[in-house]
Amino acid sequence: MRIFLFICPLLLSTTLHATQASPVRLDTSAEEPYQVVVDGELSGLSVGVLECIFERLQQPYSIRLTSFSRARQNVSKQVADGFFSSAPDSQVDGYAQLSAPLLIEKWYWYALDPHLLNRPIWDNDLRIGSVLGSNSLTWLESRGIPVVQKVPRLEQLLALLQRGRIDLLLADGNVMNSLLESSPEEPRVLQRFVRYSPLGVYFSHEFLNQHPDFLKAFNRQVEGCAPRGTPLSAAEQTYLSKLVNRHLARWGKHPDLLEALRHNDLGSNSEERIRELDRQWMRERLLEEKPLIKRLLQAQPSRLLANITEQYRPLFNEIFISDSSGQLVAISEVTSDYWQADEEDFQQASRLPPGQVYISDIEYDGSTQSFQSKASAPLYDPDDGRLLGVISLGINIETAFGDNLP
Repeated sequence: MRIFLFICPLLLSTTLHATQASPVRLDTSAEEPYQVVVDGELSGLSVGVLECIFERLQQPYSIRLTSFSRARQNVSKQVADGFFSSAPDSQVDGYAQLSAPLLIEKWYWYALDPHLLNRPIWDNDLRIGSVLGSNSLTWLESRGIPVVQKVPRLEQLLALLQRGRIDLLLADGNVMNSLLESSPEEPRVLQRFVRYSPLGVYFSHEFLNQHPDFLKAFNRQVEGCAPRGTPLSAAEQTYLSKLVNRHLARWGKHPDLLEALRHNDLGSNSEERIRELDRQWMRERLLEEKPLIKRLLQAQPSRLLANITEQYRPLFNEIFISDSSGQLVAISEVTSDYWQADEEDFQQASRLPPGQVYISDIEYDGSTQSFQSKASAPLYDPDDGRLLGVISLGINIETAFGDNLP
């Protein structure tokens, strides 16, 4: 697949060679590290994901560089088919539909005075700044948080902060880190985590009406193109561990779950039989008839996990339990495979003492079209203390951390 790049003022086009289909036009703004122009070539994290998706779709496309507000306007007026990288925006929902998330932003408050980071955000004496047309400005205004300074670029906003013209600014950590690397480090800028926010492509309703199968095909390719393994901080891992332990204290030792694990342990299969079941499971995922999968889904412990998942949705994408040999015992929904013992999550969790949790990196989950981290904890028999198995919970990152406002 060849990529052609054409450059003229404010215009960068990246078109994949294809024999059919007219190019999809996407508008965006320059914002490191998501959309970056280097030596006349457009690159960046979001651009790389899109390149992968369109190549897999064999779909030609072009990207026009403009301001973020103009990109939205062009889509609303049907001048462009879509714009990126955008967080969910209720105002845009009226004329466009957001794709599955390509990436996830991590937003922070930034200040020079540590006391200001803990002031109530709705305090009218606080001078908050934001970038015009940014995802963070939209989020602030939708919550009625007064923004006194709105400037075109983050560099200008940082300068206002350093000169004492504003008290706080809200920005994505990746964007701010890129800026600080090329800016003087004094005075030192302090930060406090606010929230995770997904970034996707808003495609106009008109474009999707003309191409009704496009968005579903586009979203299917995200899982294979989105970056893998975004690490969580130590504080975030600690928070998720506490969250999981609070839930497990409520229902993790439910009699139905413990009895299923004990029963599975008594009738443990040979390694050859386990691998045979694993192959059968993966075959059944592609077939209409699913005797093995259906039997497990209909079991009482699985119905219990399904009810828990539904009760706390969208916090948990999935919950499943495997015995000490790695065989599935209960599932809230169909998993990708039957045998878990070859997974790092299972291996790490099965070696932990009671009360500890293994937290994986953030990864994109195609089945729920969200970014999640898998938390896995060992389950010990309360009667004799032996390891019965491992429970794994797919945690929706955006929901878990939510709007962490003071």
